[in-house]
Amino acid sequence: MSAPTVTDARIRVRRGGSAWQVRVPRLAVVRELVIASMGGDPIEAIELEVASWRPPVAGWLGRPGLGGLVESSVTADGTGARVALRAAAPADPGVLLAAALRCLQPVATGASAPQLTFVPGLGANATALAPAVRDVVLAGEERDKHVRRADDLLIGEGTVDPGVARGRAFVIGADSWTCEGIACEVLLDPAVHRPIGRRTTEGTQVVPGRVDGGALVITRSGVSVRLEGDITSAQARAVRDVGAVECPDAVPRRIAVQLNACGVLLVNDASSLPAPDDVIGWQSRSVAERRHALRAHSPAAALGTWPSVSVVMATHRPDHLEHAFAQLERLAYPRLEAVIGAHGPAVDVARMRELAARLPYPARVLAIDSQLSLGAALQALSLAAEGDVITKMDDDDHYSAEHVWDLVLARMYSGAQVVGKALDWVHLAALDTTVLRPTYGAERYADFVAGGTMLISRGDLFSAGGWRPVPKSVDRALLDRVLEMGGLVYRTHGLGYAYVRRAEGHTASVADEHFLTKTHAQFPGLVTP
Repeated sequence: MSAPTVTDARIRVRRGGSAWQVRVPRLAVVRELVIASMGGDPIEAIELEVASWRPPVAGWLGRPGLGGLVESSVTADGTGARVALRAAAPADPGVLLAAALRCLQPVATGASAPQLTFVPGLGANATALAPAVRDVVLAGEERDKHVRRADDLLIGEGTVDPGVARGRAFVIGADSWTCEGIACEVLLDPAVHRPIGRRTTEGTQVVPGRVDGGALVITRSGVSVRLEGDITSAQARAVRDVGAVECPDAVPRRIAVQLNACGVLLVNDASSLPAPDDVIGWQSRSVAERRHALRAHSPAAALGTWPSVSVVMATHRPDHLEHAFAQLERLAYPRLEAVIGAHGPAVDVARMRELAARLPYPARVLAIDSQLSLGAALQALSLAAEGDVITKMDDDDHYSAEHVWDLVLARMYSGAQVVGKALDWVHLAALDTTVLRPTYGAERYADFVAGGTMLISRGDLFSAGGWRPVPKSVDRALLDRVLEMGGLVYRTHGLGYAYVRRAEGHTASVADEHFLTKTHAQFPGLVTP
């Protein structure tokens, strides 16, 4: 099999067919090329140049995540990037290309997942899985007779089944992925159709749209943009400040879902939208639409690979127990457990276990010696946790039912090692005032997230050394460790979380007056958006 033909990709086969030199204008072409090249003649080396590429944060470079490499280098010059890989033995070109892709595209790490085995011949609707290509099987191919070849086997419509042992088989169609007769519409790529770059207090602009054939044509500042087939990364970036598209026609479903995943509303009549100055209304509608699109139409929804989540919470304050367990009880994520620490003799362990038994998901209460620091307490809870990912909750803050879902989705579309929420909403208990203070931009890679919302995989947490045994600034200490190891931190929107500042007993050292500066709005009493 010769090198595949993919629009905008230039491939030179060199060294007698053992090496590829690939030139592409942008990363999206690499994802297409990974899928198209699977099953090709094995190669030993690949040199990939991407003309236009910027890291998520300055200085970030990913890792190939592939064994058997005798050469691996990544260089970036401010406008593009070059990846060179050479394997000790010939490998499937799709597998080598996927390794090069992982050097330039953030990928969530450290959680358990079934092995994906790819059958050559998959269509364009499989490109979202390009970073996951590590195992490609050909008809009649055998490997280790003692180990089942595939956990999840991915086959294209009309492709010959290779007949290998597998757990489940998914047939990848143009719109739907089918497994055991159950179909799921997969209409978006979370690496493209996502809300990265949207701001808390912007996104209220309404633009007109019309349907022309199979395309949605929107007009901005007198310039028409045609959205047809799949929305590109450039188009997704271009609409991140758009609040809604007003279109009286029926918008093609694929385009509608992808716009919603980017946070853009679609309405027939603009009169149904919030008022232009209703920041909460606009953000709430946008977040609700992106949640639904990403949860219902992403590859993770079809594969059923949402990670299990362990909530860890340590408390030493008996007067916070009822509130803390009320926050835990409302969480709606389907694969959830809680590990709660009774930190010291002041809290009643028996009472905590009574409250834990009422939660609608498994929960355990551990007695933790008061001599242990907060960091050491969180480490003990995390060691006892069984979830793929771990998220920290504080005993006095406020959380919505969708809080964990928001973090899991942000982890999926950002590929970051740590995700958390923006510190937008703060309740100042001494003043009984809630402020909307979007000082730290949301939906972006950052070095800071609200400490009571941090989520990290078990693998990444322990690879970073876990929670440091410090009495305060525990969250900052973990973020520093992850960043020092080359990991990424991502800050999603702040809806569904309200940080509570009490007059005393808080581990943070910032004064209340700090939170009264740079506010967008102030509200009497407690507001939990």
